Amino acid sequence: MAILRPLLEHARQLRAPASLDWPPLNIGHRGASGSAPENTLVSFDLALRQGADGIEFDVQLSSDGVPVVIHDARLDRTTSGSGRVSEHCASVLRRLDAGSWFNRRFPARARERYAGARIPLLAEALAWVGERCCRALVEIKDPTPGAEAKVLDEIAHAGVWPLVTILSFNLPTLRRLRQLDAQAPLGLDVSRRLLAIRHARSLAATAVLPHYAIASRRFIRHAHRASLHVIPWTIDQPLWMRRRIEDGVDGIITNFPARLAEIRARLLEKVPNSPRPPL
Repeated sequence: MAILRPLLEHARQLRAPASLDWPPLNIGHRGASGSAPENTLVSFDLALRQGADGIEFDVQLSSDGVPVVIHDARLDRTTSGSGRVSEHCASVLRRLDAGSWFNRRFPARARERYAGARIPLLAEALAWVGERCCRALVEIKDPTPGAEAKVLDEIAHAGVWPLVTILSFNLPTLRRLRQLDAQAPLGLDVSRRLLAIRHARSLAATAVLPHYAIASRRFIRHAHRASLHVIPWTIDQPLWMRRRIEDGVDGIITNFPARLAEIRARLLEKVPNSPRPPL
């Protein structure tokens, strides 16, 4: 079976219990966004400290065409700004406070260092990935003309292709990416099972990323038969983490990487000194 080589190189060195080939990768959703302000470098740092193998983050274009790391189309929820991301130039976006909202909303998890966290440029996030040699799932959000080419250019310029997979829910976005780059690792985000595997195969994608509720054992089996890896989002409950691991997922995206790290460590205790699984 074709392997998502850049993303799963580390995981293939681990051996899974019983029905698994290896424990799934631990991917921090927007960093460690359950414990720090999402899509900030401080959140990314925390994810790795909590045991994540890599991070997932979101990208949009500023009004002057610069890729920036933020999830919402509007600034209001996670920054000190307001209005649409696409209405502001990158220099203005970089001056916004993207951390204090977290301290106000989650006082029990508040940290002084979160206040004043900035919206990273994609170039900064990719440099961070390269310095730490960790995996990155880069999701292109609201479709914007030219976004695909800019994201591809930034990744190539940063020299981090072996570490990065580009994601989107939007089929036209992924088709444009494939037209621009026949080799780029792509992943299809889905919230419904219908035609998900067929669409992913048509894109020559390497992974399908379903909502965890639809990532059934049967879905996973069918995806694997199509040479697709399955990395569900977003699992924070230990019960569901264990259940999906038993079902055979290849990675889990979570807001709390420490929880998944603990569960994975327990699984590895059951199979000490296990051999490297076959490719």
